[in-house]
Amino acid sequence: MSPAVDLAALALPAAATVAVLLAPRPDELSLLHFLWLVVAFDVAHVWATVYLTYGDAEVRRRRPLLLVLPIPLVWVAAFRLHEHSPSLYWTVLAYVAIHHFASQQYGFVALYRALGGAATALDRSLDKVTLWTGALVPVIAWHASPAGFDWFGHGEAFLAPLDPALLPDLYAVYGAVALAYLGRQVWHATQGSFNLPKNAWMLASWVSWAVGLAWADHPLVALAAINLMHGLPFLGLVWVRARRRWAAEPEARGVVPWLVRNPWSFVAPLLAVALLEEGLWEGLVWGHYVALWTELSPTETSLVVAVLALPQTVHYVLDGWIWKMDGSNPDLKLLFAGPPGPQPA
Repeated sequence: MSPAVDLAALALPAAATVAVLLAPRPDELSLLHFLWLVVAFDVAHVWATVYLTYGDAEVRRRRPLLLVLPIPLVWVAAFRLHEHSPSLYWTVLAYVAIHHFASQQYGFVALYRALGGAATALDRSLDKVTLWTGALVPVIAWHASPAGFDWFGHGEAFLAPLDPALLPDLYAVYGAVALAYLGRQVWHATQGSFNLPKNAWMLASWVSWAVGLAWADHPLVALAAINLMHGLPFLGLVWVRARRRWAAEPEARGVVPWLVRNPWSFVAPLLAVALLEEGLWEGLVWGHYVALWTELSPTETSLVVAVLALPQTVHYVLDGWIWKMDGSNPDLKLLFAGPPGPQPA
């Protein structure tokens, strides 16, 4: 959008994380913290995908299999896996979520690299290796921690522990990749081709994983460092893409073109449906903050969990396709255009 707005997408999560680090933290996650850090950003960003997929008639016409097929497939897989072992279900979903979070961060790096102009094969490869190293090394090191695997906090467990004796080798790789990337960026700076927004995203990604996993001593820290870094920029990116998509078709009519006219009409439905979803989770499955509406049998619980997780699991699938710059998403080129014009009435 602009240097100031784009920077704010990184600065706001960073400022919130610093505030959480400096402020007194409660022994348990309060309802207010949960609504702010989980519902308002994490759950809401999942539903934002609807604007770019099910809410767009052109996408529904052009890619019906992509929109329809994942729903029964991921529901059946989720139901059967949860019925077999709830702990294994949440473990698998946690690893998928970690992949999804890191993939999104690499997506931002790739977008700003493309916005900056030509890039060599070396830069593309080094960007990918560096981003994934910054994410996976803290994740792998976490496997040596006695604290346990609590990405969702629903009983997940590490698929395989890590011998703490291997941590020095892991951190040596971490440092070597960081030095290689820094050296390449210094070379770019001497050539007058330093890509500031791409490097800001790379740095923010490394810091978010390091703080959220390696240094987190409280769930609030992890949620602020990782969830806000994930949800807030994604919401902004979807809003920009949706606005420019519909600004390019001023004759378009319907709910979605109207909703994306300003950030408040864009966010309000997402917050409403996110609150509804979490209310169903609370009332039917968890009962952390409100009393359960009814006691479900194990099979009924698996059925309900598979249904309530659909927005999240389908989002993981769709997000792997709707951001590809391979010609399958023609409106992506609008991200590199100027600010959108007047929106349709």
